[in-house]
Amino acid sequence: YWQLELHTEKEKQEIIALHKEDKFLEEEKAQAIYDKCKDKEAKVADVQAKAFQQAPPVPFDIGGLQAESYRCFNISPKQTLQMAQNLYLAGITSYPRTSSQKLPKEIGYKKILDQLAQQTAFKEKAALVLKTALKPNEGKKTDPAHPAIYPTGLPPKGLTEREQKVYDLVVKRFFAVFGEAATRETVTATINIEEEPFIAKGTTTTKAGWHILYEPYVNLKEHQLPHLEKGETLPVKDLLKLAKETSPPKRYTPASIISELEKRGLGTKATRADIVENLYNRGYIDEKSITATKLGMRTLQTLEKYCPEIIDEELTKSIEAEMSKIREEKKTPDAVLDLAKKTLDKTLKHFKENEAPIGEELLLAQRETQEEQATLGPCPKCHEGHLRIMYSKKTKKRFVGCSSYPDCNCTAPIPQGGMVKSTDKVCVHDEYPIIKIQMRGKRPQEICLNIECVSKRVEGAKEAILEAEEHAHKPCPKCGKDMKLRKSIYGEFWGCTGYPKCRTTEPLDGAKKKTDSKEEKKE
Repeated sequence: YWQLELHTEKEKQEIIALHKEDKFLEEEKAQAIYDKCKDKEAKVADVQAKAFQQAPPVPFDIGGLQAESYRCFNISPKQTLQMAQNLYLAGITSYPRTSSQKLPKEIGYKKILDQLAQQTAFKEKAALVLKTALKPNEGKKTDPAHPAIYPTGLPPKGLTEREQKVYDLVVKRFFAVFGEAATRETVTATINIEEEPFIAKGTTTTKAGWHILYEPYVNLKEHQLPHLEKGETLPVKDLLKLAKETSPPKRYTPASIISELEKRGLGTKATRADIVENLYNRGYIDEKSITATKLGMRTLQTLEKYCPEIIDEELTKSIEAEMSKIREEKKTPDAVLDLAKKTLDKTLKHFKENEAPIGEELLLAQRETQEEQATLGPCPKCHEGHLRIMYSKKTKKRFVGCSSYPDCNCTAPIPQGGMVKSTDKVCVHDEYPIIKIQMRGKRPQEICLNIECVSKRVEGAKEAILEAEEHAHKPCPKCGKDMKLRKSIYGEFWGCTGYPKCRTTEPLDGAKKKTDSKEEKKE
């Protein structure tokens, strides 16, 4: 499709407006209007302001907390559930495994707020909430067993950094549900060129309301148009005809897939995070913007072919629904168990009949996936083979070698821990593959596979080495033995010669100086 985009300004503030038709499916029509408007003046035809109320958010159920924790802190749903459980066991928040968005009066709003007001971090916000009528904005979802997640008011002790973040989020959401509605205003300006209307919009907050209580977690964009008067002329800075393509739907994230499971009635509030984690651990899905792996797709195709009922959503939903009826005392456990046995016996019998072909196809898929994951990219030395992750029978360690061995002896070391995978990128310096290294609890790194790559040389490293040689040796600060210049996939560093008894490492002085200078700039 095509779009016509007008760029104008007032008082040095840029205004971008799209033609009222937005998407033109015929290029000829877009071109005709473009030719008609090119190099003509723009006039403001109309300006309308419309205010609207934005209600406070609803209390957290476990799915809502997991989604918000992922958005704000990039903490996975399973980790959020574990942290919420830790906060509950510490007595500072309520039971987390709940699907309720209700806060009953019996929890004692004022008592909790009075206690939160004793905590320095929440003193001001708690005082603001205590001035209100203390009527929470509740959601529709209920849970007969537990209320929504809320802070108990007890002061936290000994929390980890991430637990503190989740706790802060819970407290501020609790504050926000008691807040006043926020007021936002959208200004829509119609700018005409030769009677062709171009629309510019800006939305701003005019009354913060609950936003103040939920800071810094409010997720809203502010875009203010300059003050425009009907009939005024604006300078045309540019008029663009843009050729675009429709975007596919966004991929699921670990948080949004849990919301989807909840909508479809799959899993329970306690198991959904584990379901997603298992999909990652078993290699069926990959990346934070979730993609199905070849193994995942082949597994699905195989089961669809030989035993489609095992992947039928209705099978899982019906069993979950029946179990809910036990809690609601609408059915007895024995009746639900008998129904589940009959359903599963039939499914498993069909699966057993096709066990051999299912196993053969899944084994082939597994091997193909392992081969794909082990291949990191083309060999820069022989240009015929591929660099692959291999395992040494002698050292029991993994390394990277060329698939054309023994004709090509190109090798490279890689970390023994963590996940190493291809990025389909090649280093501009030496044509070695760029790989992604993911260590538990750390951000993923994209790095050249070649330990000799110039991109890994430290500024000032030569001077640091010469200085150490001039003084005969560089002693280890822990054991006193000499430090030796070493190289790894991450670059050059000092390592103790007493390794493996002493594992002391230090950055080269040049690297340290670079870090210091960056910190000084920040200050």
